[in-house]
Amino acid sequence: MNVLVAYESRSGHTRQAAEAIAVAARKLGYEAVVKPVSEVRTQDVQKANALFIGTWVSGLVVFGARPAGARKWVPALPSLKGKPTAVFCTYAFNPRGALKALSTMLEARGATILGNESFSRSQPGAGAEKFVRSVLAPVAA
Repeated sequence: MNVLVAYESRSGHTRQAAEAIAVAARKLGYEAVVKPVSEVRTQDVQKANALFIGTWVSGLVVFGARPAGARKWVPALPSLKGKPTAVFCTYAFNPRGALKALSTMLEARGATILGNESFSRSQPGAGAEKFVRSVLAPVAA
């Protein structure tokens, strides 16, 4: 089974979280490919049994958190056509509604959201194995 881990990252924290997710998927016997969202193509989505899509949280606590750049790159993704998908983000402060916002945008592209997780920038891969196991269990069943 194949997993695609797509990410938007500026400082590298979200890329690190994406790599940790891929390592966890490989430990469970999945083939995992990691790509920046700008490189995701229709054939990548079609080949994958499940997707993990992540970004970092931007904004200020006072003005609200949001998934960085998602209004630009989510519409550029190929149609997700019911593909089992999990969302993740990295954050420096409370991600608040960023994961819900990203989930809603991906659902509008056809994704079926199976779960979400936020990772602190200070530990971008902590908890990746538990997250991956919880998301991929229904996919494997």
